[in-house]
Amino acid sequence: MMLRRRSLLAAASFWPLLSARAVALGRWPARPVRIIVPAPPGGGTDTLARLFAQEFQGVFGQPFVVENRAGGGGVIGTEAAARAAPDGYTLIVNFSGPITILPHLQAVPYDPLRGFVPIYLPAVTPLLLVVPANSPLRSVSEALQAARARQGGLNLCNIGVGSPSHLVGEMFVRAFGVPMTGIPHRGSAPALHDAVAGHCDLLFDSATSSLALVREGKLRAIATTGRQRMLTLPQVPTMIEAGAPGIEAGTWSALFAPVGTAQDVVAAQAEAASAFMRSGAQRERFRLLGSDFVDLTGEALAQFIAAESARWREVIRAADIRL
Repeated sequence: MMLRRRSLLAAASFWPLLSARAVALGRWPARPVRIIVPAPPGGGTDTLARLFAQEFQGVFGQPFVVENRAGGGGVIGTEAAARAAPDGYTLIVNFSGPITILPHLQAVPYDPLRGFVPIYLPAVTPLLLVVPANSPLRSVSEALQAARARQGGLNLCNIGVGSPSHLVGEMFVRAFGVPMTGIPHRGSAPALHDAVAGHCDLLFDSATSSLALVREGKLRAIATTGRQRMLTLPQVPTMIEAGAPGIEAGTWSALFAPVGTAQDVVAAQAEAASAFMRSGAQRERFRLLGSDFVDLTGEALAQFIAAESARWREVIRAADIRL
């Protein structure tokens, strides 16, 4: 009986790959598939796309080619994917900005929620609230006290207008009603540089880019925007624990296809991606990045994206943020 149970469990664990290969043996794919990345090479979204490309090539038996089409905050590549034929030969690994944030800040030439079929989201990475290593601030409460005591409040940096870094900062200011001087930067790297140099009193930034500097002792994390504490920084409280239950946010990248793509093709990709990302090596990769593994597909992923879009829309309208 025990041997039979183990056999059934083993079969269940390999079923996604068997299902994916069944599609591969049929009509799709008969030629190379491109994966558009609306961002430059080297970032987290690009890295995820290349992981998918390598795995899918082995599973489906055709090349999956990553095509970087950066520009316009992700709009150029996203539009290209939206206009592509829904034949299963164009995919896109997109990040949260072009789908759930930018459409509330400007007109975009695609429908962010109905123009794509969400396939797979492996993880969500919380933001860290960091201070310079030599800062006297060691908690959110100390930061709030300092902000109220200083004329004009503290300098609250962000990585760009309309970024999750900026929007979470607005949530922070509104949640606690404290004065802050917002300082936008052109990207994560310059914002982190100024934070390390002591020019930023506070900075919200994705753990993907800021965690290494925290580990090196160049920055100090005083809070995280995750639902739970990060496994890699168990001593750092969440913003919920710090008294702001509404501040729960993160950055993410997910796999999509143009709307109209055949459901069996979408299902095969979702199964293959999920089976790959559930492996110990990939889950450890996300853990080291400070990410929360969520493993979302289908309707659950569609609901997640819709909720993200609604939340950022509310923040943008309440703070009257404009590009």
